[in-house]
Amino acid sequence: MELRTKNSRGLLLLLLLAGSARPAGAQLGCAGATCTVEITMPVTDVLRLSLGASGVTLGSPTESDYLAGYRDIAGVSVTAKANRAFQVQVGGVSGAFTYAGPLADPAKPASDLRWATSAAGLGSTTNHMGTSSMLFNQGAGAITTALYLRTLWSFTTDVPGTYSLAIRFTFSAP
Repeated sequence: MELRTKNSRGLLLLLLLAGSARPAGAQLGCAGATCTVEITMPVTDVLRLSLGASGVTLGSPTESDYLAGYRDIAGVSVTAKANRAFQVQVGGVSGAFTYAGPLADPAKPASDLRWATSAAGLGSTTNHMGTSSMLFNQGAGAITTALYLRTLWSFTTDVPGTYSLAIRFTFSAP
């Protein structure tokens, strides 16, 4: 009787170990004329930002631009696409325009370049390139908008020469 108990316990242990090696739950495969297969695919972030041009010419200000205090232009189109919520910020790389000319650098501030997403919005915009501001903040999808620019001009501070400002677009998916 003692021998049978030891053999029964060993056989029971062997059956438990063999049974635990099998995956639990429903199995994929074929049953009759129907087969089931599990397919998986990883989906990563898709973030794309594109600009309609790699540079924008603000144009040479005329006397009427100085008298008005500004000059407006249609800047560049901006397109953002993402498969998740995203943000795009825009701002000048530095706090002032780079100046090249025969006179002392007037240190024209980047805030003298204003922006809006419509020509009509330039008159009341508080957005400028002196700080980084939100251009887009939205859910997944695609959006294209034009960026309109207003350069402020003053007879007393904007001397002859060439002014340039690098602008940074920052695309993020928080």
